[in-house]
Formats: sequence, C-alpha cells, structure tokens
Amino acid sequence: MIKGLGIDIIEVERIKKNILKNNNFKKRIYSEEEINYCEKFKDPYTHYAARFAVKEAFFKATGFNFPFNEVIVKNRDDGAPFIILKKELKGNLIVSITHIRELAVAVVVYDE
Repeated sequence: MIKGLGIDIIEVERIKKNILKNNNFKKRIYSEEEINYCEKFKDPYTHYAARFAVKEAFFKATGFNFPFNEVIVKNRDDGAPFIILKKELKGNLIVSITHIRELAVAVVVYDE
C-alpha cells in the first residue's frame, strides 16, 4: 500500500549558486559520499541538483523531517538510485531521478 508520493524539480543553476556562494551548503545538504560522487563528474552541479531533488521528494513522500545530509542518495551498479537513511524507516522507498543541463527532477514513492 502506498503511504506517500513526493516529486520535486530544481534548477541546476540554483544549486550551483548555493554551493559557490555558501561554504556550508554542501556539508549541510550532502553526505561526504554524495559529495565525492558528484565531484567525479565534469559538471557536478547537475548531480548535486538531482540529489537535492530526491531529498525534497523524500520529505514530501514521507512527511519526515530529517537533516538533509542524513538522507543519502546512492546508485546501484546498474545506475538505479536508492536512498540510505541514518535513521530507521518502516516501509520501502522507490526512487526515480532524471536531469538535463538546466533541471533535475525526482520522484519518491513510500510504501509498506
């Protein structure tokens, strides 16, 4: 049974400006593992934005209020995204992300 559904869209430029303007933004929003992942890419800001969108979609789907950097977005070997939480959550999370140069979109389904 689906408990919640969340969707978010974010402008990549908005995330880029926050990262470049505020030294604490990355550490407040992303785990060290996520930062290392995003920084591997030629344009890391698209990947930062995608992870930000997943976190926002997660909060909308679950109604939980965790610190952003405790909601960790990872990818399986086949590229499929998933969420790891530092706190326990009863239920399953299904994640989908897409992005282009200007926008990142994520959907999270929270079910039992």
